[in-house]
This record gives sequence, C-alpha cells and structure tokens, in this order.
Amino acid sequence: MSKFNCKHQALLIAWINRAVVQEIGDDEGERIIRKATKIYAMQRGGRMAQRARMNGDALTMNSYYTYVEWVAQKGDFDQKIVEKMPDSRIHVFKCPFHDVWKENNLMPYGRFYCLEVDKGVVKGFNKDLHVDVLQTKPNGADYCDLIFKEGHMNVKNMLKFMYKKYIKLGKKVIKHWEYHCGHTYKTMKDVIQQELGSRSEGIMEKALQDFTDRFGQESTDIVTSYEHTDFNSI
Repeated sequence: MSKFNCKHQALLIAWINRAVVQEIGDDEGERIIRKATKIYAMQRGGRMAQRARMNGDALTMNSYYTYVEWVAQKGDFDQKIVEKMPDSRIHVFKCPFHDVWKENNLMPYGRFYCLEVDKGVVKGFNKDLHVDVLQTKPNGADYCDLIFKEGHMNVKNMLKFMYKKYIKLGKKVIKHWEYHCGHTYKTMKDVIQQELGSRSEGIMEKALQDFTDRFGQESTDIVTSYEHTDFNSI
C-alpha cells in the first residue's frame, strides 16, 4: 500500500469517469459524472459549514477559505491572486490534478471534475455564496480562472485566515486523503447506481481494478471500507 495523497483521488476520479463514458457514451456519461461530482462537492461544503457553525463562525467566503478540508503540499500548486477586493480572482497555472491526468492520458475524463467541484463546494458551504469558474486548464485553457464573489483577500483578512487556518484550527478541519478517496468512491457509486442500476456494478469494478493495478489491493480495500460512511455529516 502506498501512502495516499491527492494524486490517488485524481486518478480514482478519472478512472471512474472513464469507465462511465466507455459504458454509456460521452453525452450521457458527462451528465451523470457532473451530477455525481456536484453532489460530492456539496457534501464537502456542507461538512465545512457544520464545522464553521460549531466554532461560531459566519458562513462568509473568508470562512470558506479557512474550512477547506485539505492542504496543498509544497510544489503542488502555482497560482496567483490577480484581484483581491471586493471579489477575489485567482489564476491557477499548475495543479496536481491536471498534472496527474496529463501524465496518465486521462485528461478527457478527469476534466469533468473541474467543471463542478469548486462551484459545488462553495454552494454546499453557503447557498448564497458564489464562485465563477471562467475557465479551467484541464478543459483546454492555459490556466484556471476563478472569481470568488466578495472574497476580500486584503492583507488584514489574509493574516486572519492564515492564523486561524494554520495555527488555531490546524489539522482539526483537515481530512486525510484516504477519506477523500472513500468519499469519491461512495458518492460516485451511489449516483451511478441510481442512474444506471445494475450496469453500475461493472463500471465500479472496472475503475477499482485500475486503482488496484496501480496501488495494490490493500489501498483499494481502504477506499471501499468507506462504502457505508455518512459523508453529509462530520
């Protein structure tokens, strides 16, 4: 078993998506994949909101930044804040999800994730918050371009964010990558099963076999062990 990281999740996403598209075709496959991705993302955002409420924090965009459930490793991302006030605009030039899909010829399948995930997590956190995803690198752009409405990334807010995220809260809001992979597997499986019935079994078996071939049976057993987890609650 290899220690899980974001690349495990990126590959699992793409392998599931590929199995869906190969089974039912591009158009219907994209519809189901994007539906499942949106549900997954909103569940993540909902958990973030629950943690924020427990700590007495308002569900603002600055709180959203604070309660994100993962932390990038050094070198994973190359991004730049190009606008700070009142909306925050970010250009992402390097992303580990994009890199691993490119390295493994999975871009046509992984790319659907980027069309829904940021919008879904923000909406799950607070339905009144908005992020505009203007373009994404996995879908052919030179860089990802996202605008977080009322993001207010001024110096004061960024210092408050860094203190709360990395010192006060620390690892309390972070979920390990095994959890994120288990969440991906369960939610995608549930939606695909709802949409395709018994055909979903072969789709998920195919995706899990790809995962096993790369990471080993023990890693796959960890992913499937989350099958009965409630990802709507913390």
